[in-house]
Amino acid sequence: MATHKALTGRHQYVEFKPETIDARIQKMVDIRESLDASKLHVKLSYGNRKTTALVPSVSLIPGADCLNCNACKLGCYDLRNVCCYNETQKMRANNSAILHNDMERYFHEIYCQVQFLRYFRWHCGGELTSFWYWEHVVDIAKRTPTCEFLIFTKMFGIVNHWLDKGGELPSNLHVIFSDWKGMKMDNPHNLPVSSPVWKDGTMGAHVTEKRFMCPSNCAECAEAGKGCWKAGKGDTILFEAH
Repeated sequence: MATHKALTGRHQYVEFKPETIDARIQKMVDIRESLDASKLHVKLSYGNRKTTALVPSVSLIPGADCLNCNACKLGCYDLRNVCCYNETQKMRANNSAILHNDMERYFHEIYCQVQFLRYFRWHCGGELTSFWYWEHVVDIAKRTPTCEFLIFTKMFGIVNHWLDKGGELPSNLHVIFSDWKGMKMDNPHNLPVSSPVWKDGTMGAHVTEKRFMCPSNCAECAEAGKGCWKAGKGDTILFEAH
């Protein structure tokens, strides 16, 4: 496994017990099942300390709307540190309910909202749930050339299959494969990779020599056209595990 110099531990990384994580996921699923999706609308999150209001995002239920999370679930930042709040749980359940009950409207409402944005991130929590979902991500980017889109994904097979079939990424869609300890990743198209760096300096197994640390401000990088928004083939973005 690749290593990086040991970090200061500025952010605390602690894996939760499986029963704690599973209970948190189940609570959001239970909320989702109690909702009438026909009366809901997709809600975007307008920033946190890292993304700021300049980079809104849409999220689903981590762990439930993630199909490749066995390696990272117990250490998932979103599950541990974001989905502990009742309002966040309700928002994730809201969006997940619409996706599961009316997928066309889910994407239509996102499309309508990103028309007014300069930057947008898919999934601070949740994932690509299908090949069909991914095709909508690409389509929205193509139809909204005035907005820059960022997506981190562990659904490598979906993206690889689409590229293998001749799919071409629009220039305003920035796709980064997310690495993790113990994660199996096929990356034949040499897409950029992101990886945590744990306190002892260990990283995911798929980092490259072209690596740089995340400055931890998505908005500043977006405005400057650097970092994840500019990462090219063979690049690795590192961030402190937190």
